[in-house]
Amino acid sequence: AVVMVLGDLGRSPRMQYHALSLLEHGHYVTLIGYAGEDLISPLQKASAPLDLASNNDDQSSKASSSYQGNFHVLRMKPYQPPRTNILHRLFYYPLRLASLLFCVIHTLWVQLHQVPHTKTPVDVILVQNPPSVPTLML
Repeated sequence: AVVMVLGDLGRSPRMQYHALSLLEHGHYVTLIGYAGEDLISPLQKASAPLDLASNNDDQSSKASSSYQGNFHVLRMKPYQPPRTNILHRLFYYPLRLASLLFCVIHTLWVQLHQVPHTKTPVDVILVQNPPSVPTLML
């Protein structure tokens, strides 16, 4: 499953909980979105490398260790054009849209193919896009 947020991942808890639910139901999950805030703690534990030296036997550590290898996070960093003068302001939105298009294409066709579990076909794609710009058409 691919869960894609066209915004900051840390500011989209609903999509993070969707990704966690997919993990709990046995799906391989790749979470894609902008770099920024931290993820919710169960997803942080699932994306962290497995620490075999710790003897913490609580339920959450057992659950998050069972997700190891099933969960990957890909962060995008679109170009933020400056708005310093009138010329930059004039071309801000076309440059921003071109940057977003490049990031999405690069992430879906280059970075996603480097994730080990995407060798199997993706069965679920969830996308959250901002309502102000219909970027889903990209």
